[in-house]
Amino acid sequence: MAINASRIMKTNGKGLTLLAVRAGVKFASLGCGCRKQLFMSTIRALKFLFICAFAVVLVDPVQSAEASFHHQKLTRWLKLYQSATPGTAEEIRCVAAIRAIGTNAVPQLIGRLSEAHLKDQQLAVRVFDVLGPLAAPAIPALTKLLSHTNPLVTILAASSLGDIGAPALPSLMTELTNSQYNIATLAAFAIVDLGTNATPAIAVFLHDLGSSSDLVRERAAEALGNLHLQPDIVVPALKHLLTDHSLMARCAALSSLGRFGLDAGTAMPGIVLLLNDPDEYVRKLATNAVCSIAPNTLSRRPATRLPD
Repeated sequence: MAINASRIMKTNGKGLTLLAVRAGVKFASLGCGCRKQLFMSTIRALKFLFICAFAVVLVDPVQSAEASFHHQKLTRWLKLYQSATPGTAEEIRCVAAIRAIGTNAVPQLIGRLSEAHLKDQQLAVRVFDVLGPLAAPAIPALTKLLSHTNPLVTILAASSLGDIGAPALPSLMTELTNSQYNIATLAAFAIVDLGTNATPAIAVFLHDLGSSSDLVRERAAEALGNLHLQPDIVVPALKHLLTDHSLMARCAALSSLGRFGLDAGTAMPGIVLLLNDPDEYVRKLATNAVCSIAPNTLSRRPATRLPD
């Protein structure tokens, strides 16, 4: 089923710019460890901004050699899809046309994605989002783009692999063990987007919780929380990370345990201890985790989450 993500937010260019500036200021103000920890969240935000930008202005990409269906070019079908009312026959017709075109236009899409032209990259990402598993033939080329010299291209390639879904998992799991941190993190980001299809990767993330690298442990903890699958084995593993020497690893563990809700009840003793941690941010995450797991623990009245 196609994700009509371009309709998630209606905004204007100024709103997008302000959001990006605010995110950039917050990101720049953090220390090195925090910046690495937020890498996965940042690339998700970038993907979202690209989709929203596409909703604001659907630009005309290069017209030469553009694939078509029923005498309508891909760009035209995308415009019709953009304006169609969700759930209508018109939207279904547009999705079918885009899928019919896209599977035959994979080389063209890869070319657009790897170019430095924003409008072409936007179009390619949008098509991969609509195609989903049908775009599986693009997996080898997209995987190769994870090591592209342009960081933005690597982020969009990872996003597109996540949109393809389950067929991309084997390639993503291979890249998850890449010795280059950024590439492995992009793979982790894309794997999380697979949801329950990412279940085979849980064993890799659990293994990474024992890595000698602080960054790898933090990344694994965040990924496991975002997936929130198999709590019977994941919650105990995250619980051990609550006493990690890395501040950001402890923070990632707290945040992830909170995402498991009631299923993380066995971790409560360790979380409660962190309510009195010297670090204010740790205390806030511990409070929020308690609110999610056992909201009546802090007082007789239901606990209130603190703002993130």
